[in-house]
Amino acid sequence: MKKISKLLALVLVLGLFMMLAMGSGSSEPSVSKVGSVGEDGETNQDTELQDAYYVGDILSIKGLKLVYTASGEYKDYSQYSAPKSGNKYIFLDFYAENSSDSDRGISYFDFECYADGYSADQYYGNDDTLSCSLSNGRYATGKLVFEVPKDAEDIEVEYSLSWLSDEKINFIYEGEKESGFVAEPIKTRAEEAFAKGDIVETKDLRISYLDAGNYKRDYSKPAAGNEYIYLEFEVENIDDSDHYVSTMDFDCYADGKECDAIYAEDELSATISAGRKAKGKVCFEVPKDAEIVEVEYETNMWTSNHIVFTYR
Repeated sequence: MKKISKLLALVLVLGLFMMLAMGSGSSEPSVSKVGSVGEDGETNQDTELQDAYYVGDILSIKGLKLVYTASGEYKDYSQYSAPKSGNKYIFLDFYAENSSDSDRGISYFDFECYADGYSADQYYGNDDTLSCSLSNGRYATGKLVFEVPKDAEDIEVEYSLSWLSDEKINFIYEGEKESGFVAEPIKTRAEEAFAKGDIVETKDLRISYLDAGNYKRDYSKPAAGNEYIYLEFEVENIDDSDHYVSTMDFDCYADGKECDAIYAEDELSATISAGRKAKGKVCFEVPKDAEIVEVEYETNMWTSNHIVFTYR
């Protein structure tokens, strides 16, 4: 379950900051190539600016590390979602890591594909779509899938850096190609995290971490090597005005990597008036072998403040 509304809001914030930066006359480039991934998977330092980027290139985009890890033909679709006759699906894989002090978002909405100069449609049936909001030190992986003519010779994907400007960068589709890049687990625990049984207050809410464990659904199963987990909370409104809380306010990270939220029938989702309470679960799909699993609750989108709850 992707957090589209949250990402759109983040885009607005990022766009505002970029506009302010442009107005200040800063000469710092928005994008720079800071390295490349060799055939052995090792990173080579190769700082430069480019008009286009290729598989293996490592970019720095205002605190967001973006690695173009692979490209190829996408074949994971059913007969009901097959490409049109004469077309095929292609993918570009990316790794994104936030090294800035504020939250950073990246979404498939920011990308457009062109095959021999003509606009190509994006395919939305991919379960591993690149769409995430990351706090400091967290990372995500994902792919972009497009439908293009089989005989297309020149395929480029444009990434818009801001909706407030026309600044874009191009990624070149290179057919079946792997960079060898391997994402390293980030096994650093949050400096301040709350465990099951803890109670924490914001200026608006009192949040009680009630329980945690494995979550089972009758109608779906996690991917091989993964499991469903839940964290249960009771939230009390200690403010004078109404507040809305939901799963959308929570992010889960397993060894630093963003994990998908899953729907739960008893999930946390409520508008709470002053002095009232709500109780429910937030659920995610995580790797079974992850050593550190943490869930962040965003207390303020504008300041990127979070409360971290430890699952294990």
